[in-house]
Amino acid sequence: MRMLSFLLFTAFLSAHAEGTAQNITLSARDIPLKQVFAVIKKQTGFVVLYNEQLIKDARPVSIQAADMPLKEFLQTLLKNRSIEYTIQGKTIVLSRKSIGETAPPAPALEQPGLAARPPILIRITDSTGAPLVGASVTVRQRRVSGVTDGSGTVSLPVQEGDVLFISFVGYDSRSITVSRTQLAAGRITAALSRSESSLSTVEVSLSTGYQKMPTYQMTGAASVMSEKEYQQRTAVTGNFLESLEGKVPGLVYNGQTGELTIRGVSTFDAVKTPLIVLDGFPTEIDLRSINPLDIVSVSVLRDAAAASIYGVRASNGVIVVETRRGKSGKPVFTLRATQAFQSKPDFSYLNYAPASEFVALQKDYFNIAKTSYLLYQLGIYKMNPVEQILFGMTQTAVSNPLLTQEQADEKLAALGAYDNLKEYEDLFYQHRQTTNLNFDVSGGNERSTYMLGGNYVEETPVNRGSRNRQFMLNLANTYRFTNWLSLDFRGNYLQANNSNGKTASYSDFMPYEHLADANGKPLPVALAPARNYMDRPFMDATNQQLMDAGLYDSRYYPYQELNSNTTTNKLTSTRFQGRFNARITPWLNMDIGGNYERQQAIVDQLQTDEAYNTRILINNMALQDPATGKALFTNMPQGNILTKTNNSTTNYTLRVQANLNHRFGTDHELTGSLGIERKQLRAESYKTTYFGWDGQTLISKPINMSALNATTTPAFADLGYYTSFSSTNYFSQGEVDTRFMSYYGQGTYIFRKKYILTGSFRIDQSNLFGVDPKYKYKPLWSAGVNWRLGEEEFAKDWGWAKSLQVRAATGFNGNVPSSNNGSFLILSTGLNTRLNTPLTFTDVLTPENQSLRWETTRNYNLGIDFTILENRLSGSVDWYNKKTTDVFGMLDADPTTGFNQYNANTSSISNRGLEFLVNATLLRSQKFEWRTQVTSSFNYNKVLSVKATEFANSQMITSGANIIAGQPIGALYSYNYGGLNNIGQPFVYDRTGKQNILAFYGTAQVDVTKEDLIYNGTITPKYVLGMNNQFRLGDFDLSFLFMFYGGHVMRVEQPNPYNISFYANNPLQGSANFWRQAGDEQTTRIPGFVRASSAAPGYYQSYARYGYEYANEFVRKADYIRLRDLVLTYNARSAFFRNLGLNNTQVRLQAQNLFRYTFSGNDIDPDAINRLTGQRFLETQPFYSITLSAAF
Repeated sequence: MRMLSFLLFTAFLSAHAEGTAQNITLSARDIPLKQVFAVIKKQTGFVVLYNEQLIKDARPVSIQAADMPLKEFLQTLLKNRSIEYTIQGKTIVLSRKSIGETAPPAPALEQPGLAARPPILIRITDSTGAPLVGASVTVRQRRVSGVTDGSGTVSLPVQEGDVLFISFVGYDSRSITVSRTQLAAGRITAALSRSESSLSTVEVSLSTGYQKMPTYQMTGAASVMSEKEYQQRTAVTGNFLESLEGKVPGLVYNGQTGELTIRGVSTFDAVKTPLIVLDGFPTEIDLRSINPLDIVSVSVLRDAAAASIYGVRASNGVIVVETRRGKSGKPVFTLRATQAFQSKPDFSYLNYAPASEFVALQKDYFNIAKTSYLLYQLGIYKMNPVEQILFGMTQTAVSNPLLTQEQADEKLAALGAYDNLKEYEDLFYQHRQTTNLNFDVSGGNERSTYMLGGNYVEETPVNRGSRNRQFMLNLANTYRFTNWLSLDFRGNYLQANNSNGKTASYSDFMPYEHLADANGKPLPVALAPARNYMDRPFMDATNQQLMDAGLYDSRYYPYQELNSNTTTNKLTSTRFQGRFNARITPWLNMDIGGNYERQQAIVDQLQTDEAYNTRILINNMALQDPATGKALFTNMPQGNILTKTNNSTTNYTLRVQANLNHRFGTDHELTGSLGIERKQLRAESYKTTYFGWDGQTLISKPINMSALNATTTPAFADLGYYTSFSSTNYFSQGEVDTRFMSYYGQGTYIFRKKYILTGSFRIDQSNLFGVDPKYKYKPLWSAGVNWRLGEEEFAKDWGWAKSLQVRAATGFNGNVPSSNNGSFLILSTGLNTRLNTPLTFTDVLTPENQSLRWETTRNYNLGIDFTILENRLSGSVDWYNKKTTDVFGMLDADPTTGFNQYNANTSSISNRGLEFLVNATLLRSQKFEWRTQVTSSFNYNKVLSVKATEFANSQMITSGANIIAGQPIGALYSYNYGGLNNIGQPFVYDRTGKQNILAFYGTAQVDVTKEDLIYNGTITPKYVLGMNNQFRLGDFDLSFLFMFYGGHVMRVEQPNPYNISFYANNPLQGSANFWRQAGDEQTTRIPGFVRASSAAPGYYQSYARYGYEYANEFVRKADYIRLRDLVLTYNARSAFFRNLGLNNTQVRLQAQNLFRYTFSGNDIDPDAINRLTGQRFLETQPFYSITLSAAF
């Protein structure tokens, strides 16, 4: 709350600041003066008035300004020109310089014969009706001109027949003849169309986090998304990364997990995700603290020349996000409200066997693979309902009198007649609803600007008993203390509260069991969670006897867990950053600043005394009164159990940087920066548990810690043979401290505006590694060149080569480990509770390795940028080659050292590929426009070398547990499955055609080698194509994004009767069609149950089933196409809204994931399956939203 108050107080101060300066940021080449005036108006709110004749013959402007004061900017702009300026309030008046004494100029609005005429209101908009601020309007016959204000209007005195010439940067100019009707109405409205030929005149700025530069100066591979492009779709989930999909070449986004990769994966153990940079500084806190609605640009740095300035954290690419800041002028309020809906999951996609088939499988398992009934009599196994019926035909201890065959069949049929999947969906799942409210206000004056924004999100997730709420506050202020000293300050506060009840897994019980009665009261199921036969090894009658002795009911009630086992997560994050800029000379300035981040997640898990885990723990810890036989709760008190976990991270960055921007004559230009940076990341975690906790009095009770840690037989023998719990499940503490010290520099040299050289270096030091100078001071660097071929004299007449440029770059960047690695011993302490007397211990996680060093990636990039057909078609092509060496991997150790393995720099990985970006305007008119953007990429990943351990067996390869040299990460191998022999044993072929029945243990082990397996391909998409079409018709905009992912494969899980056994997943439909007798091998390839006895005919080890489960014939191509989103926007531009003071009013309808087609069979969604094992999980349902927004 103190942080929130501080942010509000800072915003209050900003809103009342006063001063005398304003800043301009512009990078432009050979553009008209008019366009510069429009930029001045947009960034400062100052309007430029001038006589059209004054600038008619003015030469084009080339200027580089970064946060330059307005007066200094005007002086630079008008240097060596016969034009001078004066500032009157918020107006800049231009006039011709006088010879001798200069008289104060006057605005060019006073013309003979017009001064007495009443002015008419002229409003200029774009083709969508949005006002154009800073548009130039000139009365040709009178040489009178003006510039439109914040509402897109200007007042000029005109008369009938006058011709108005209207122009605006980036738009086609237009002439209008004033009519008598317009004069009578007192208003003229004119719309301009965007000019394709002028789009490239004002360069788009790319941000690296350390500096901004025009994209034409880049020698590496980078992409920039403007605010308009990024905000084209609504990030309904709140994850800003989802809006990058299909917009950036080389980027692969997983909508299910939210994970993102750039140009492939180049590590086994280290960080695999891109570095996120927020407003100039890397961020380590939850991405929910980045409000997608505040984003004004996203720069994606894909190669070393673009990203190596971040050194050892740049190997996976860098995403630089810039958020909104205030603008000078009167306060502007923006409101945005979004309501979203998503239906609950569709479980039919999982293809589970219905209850009737499940019953049949359990019956078959009982008859074929059952163990001795003695195990049930001894209480080792708990019977499921089918077993109770079948045992009831022969055992009076189960059924007295014995069941007849007819009675048993009737009971089995009754079980199979009810399927609880629909009941499960209704009890545990619901439709998802999300409400997102966003508000901000921005403004400022000549000394400071401010932006204060708030965001509130309330969500009802698909899991019943869950609720998410989130509040965010953002502040962005700028202060200019003098003409040479300024401060940029930003603050962010996030509070997210999530609560949920435990959602039971569908594999926790049998599909024929009722979960609640007609009144909604929870019902018990036969077995423990995950259909565990052993956690509660006694029958219902025994359970009742134990309850009579004072113990808790030991049965598992899945539906009861929803309210008795709840978790709340309160996430609070705070982020502050500030940066002072001191201008030393016109070409040299200094940045001194840093950021501070703190995030705390407090997780409370409350398990009441009705929760299954609480009841089992208290029962097993109970003592028995020798006199009465009743339970005594001396060791463990009765009541609730509250486990509280506190995870916090504290990070800071300090940076001092010198910036150079100097032009030498007309041919030479040099920009660069040199800096030093210190960073620390500290993470702490604590977990404690309160037993017998009372939520009203906040009182808990002591426990016998020795008894909790002891491995002993429970006091009540019927509870089992032994009980083993550990205090580490309830109490723990951890701490990680990582520090970096970095030195860096980067520079750009431009010769004659067409030859560009870039270079950068960075030295990173960290406490992760030792002090060996060989590795401590090893720099990561990059170098690149850009030939702007379109600027050459011989290319002037090549219309298609106007903006053609060729780029080439190379360099190194690195990566840091994600697991416990270091050049020194890393220790772990713990408590061994497997002994009668628990003992503390210290374990060496990794041995000392002084040669451990960064993973290093060498990058090569060659690119071409082009613009043809008068800017109707533009794009880029990039080829890259990345080779990562010193990759962390496990290595067999000398046994005499006391270690089996250790982590070392053992491997190398390569990624090669092509990337394409094409922007095309296919049709364009005053009322209709059709634009298309296509991004595509190809990535070829390969493990060049790996010093791996020996394979324990072939299944270690087919399951993906081992990395294979010569193949990509995510390589999929399969057995050459031959089917079943005449006694039902599954077999596989080796490369000679020999049949093998796999057996991994015993004296007669049988296995195949890697060469006998079939390589199917990679589970990672190699080809990614995004096609975004945008249509404009009048006031309506329509866009849709298609995504194609291809070049990869997936395994598809097959029916398997074995899955009805305990600790397993649910069997799929068709599992009952397994081998039963000789001849069945002609009609089925599904192995039957493993016989209970190794002496039984047809017995085989269960490992032989891997030949079927990981068979080559069950691997499919995973290529698919998906309609990722469809967006319809209505832009309300009528006079009604303008009269209400509302601008940019929009209504947006959006639908996501409407359509998907899988080329190898539409029954499988490649995004909803584990491509390695073939196990399916729930598909993402379509997401619908409506958004209303307005500014005033």
